[in-house]
Amino acid sequence: MIRFVYTKNDTLFFVLNHPCAKMEFNYKRNLIKSLLKEVRVHFPECACLHVNEVQAFVTNQKSEEEALVVSANSDIFYAEQATGAFETLCDDEKLRALFEAIKETIAKNRTC
Repeated sequence: MIRFVYTKNDTLFFVLNHPCAKMEFNYKRNLIKSLLKEVRVHFPECACLHVNEVQAFVTNQKSEEEALVVSANSDIFYAEQATGAFETLCDDEKLRALFEAIKETIAKNRTC
């Protein structure tokens, strides 16, 4: 649920994509801050990481990947599994016509 992270003015910002992620983040904020202090102690090469505060916010902008998923073609891409071999035991003519239309649709979409 983390979209990206960046630093600005000694603050580490987490950009999240869902409000529930922000709620969970708020519970873990102190843990993240203490872990960042430990990283500086145990890994001297990270001394340049100057973070005094940790913040998170939720963005409503769609990423490029999400935009591609939304605009993807939604045509059926799988083979029809049904055979359409069922009896229409209905006395109502309207329902019988609907069942026959379903049979025809199944037969039309069936490739095998």
